[in-house]
Amino acid sequence: MALALAFALPVVGFILGVVARAKSRAAGSPTALATAAAVIGAILSVVWTVVLLLLLSVGGWLFGGQTPPSSPGSPMPSESSQSESGAGDALVVRVTAERELDSETLDAARTALTFYGDTAGIEVSEVAETDAGDLTVTFGAAVTDADIDAFAQAISAPVAEGFYSVTAVNPASGGADLGDGSTTPPCDALRFGPQAVEGSVLACDDTKQTQLLLEPSARLVGNSIADVEVSGDVVAVALSAPGAEEFVEWTRQVSTETAPANQIALVDFIGVITAPTVAGELTGEFQISGPTLDAELLAARLRVLSAGVSFSTPTE
Repeated sequence: MALALAFALPVVGFILGVVARAKSRAAGSPTALATAAAVIGAILSVVWTVVLLLLLSVGGWLFGGQTPPSSPGSPMPSESSQSESGAGDALVVRVTAERELDSETLDAARTALTFYGDTAGIEVSEVAETDAGDLTVTFGAAVTDADIDAFAQAISAPVAEGFYSVTAVNPASGGADLGDGSTTPPCDALRFGPQAVEGSVLACDDTKQTQLLLEPSARLVGNSIADVEVSGDVVAVALSAPGAEEFVEWTRQVSTETAPANQIALVDFIGVITAPTVAGELTGEFQISGPTLDAELLAARLRVLSAGVSFSTPTE
């Protein structure tokens, strides 16, 4: 009976086999059948227990909405792959520089491109460096192809970069007369940075509250900036020797002018970085500070200018 039940009800067969073996030994009878029943019952009990646990687990995955664990040889889904499920198209951006393209400059370029997306109203999910040394800009899933194309074109051919003379200051709503019957567009229309208008450059500040009309070309190019240092909420800027010499002469002239000709605007591909009123002659070293200043962001934009960084979007 123990041997028969070992196959049908392994636990019962195991127990009866153990009991039968003990009684057989006490009576001096053979114990082979009882031992076989106990062994088979024990083995099949373990097998059925494992099978039952597997069935319960599969039932939990199917009806409980859980994801079954992967096999040892298959990769587990990572947080990054799950977070990228909402990512959209990616754009490869090649970065070149007139000076050394070191890790600090690449970090600055990543920061500037991310901020550029924010100011343009485009979600930039990630800016990562490729094995080839390029940058891959990954956009949010809702970003349109038209916006990505405009982003690529604007960073590849920026309208303005450097230090400019200011010819007019207008409200963000635009509408200022350009002298040929046309008027300046509002800052909302300058999502992708400075714009050329009737022989001038039109640029807005980061907050899109003020627009400046600038001379068509920079008096000092961006790579006139030789060094950028951050100390707390203050960014210290030092110009190269030729740049400093020109800057001293320029600020001496500008300080005698009336507004807005007494302003100098520092501009990058994103927009106006700063446009202070010049009250007197300045040296080739100056500081930028303010209660709402993001010093690290400002330093990143200045380092991009200082290194003479250029962006391009190569096509396959």
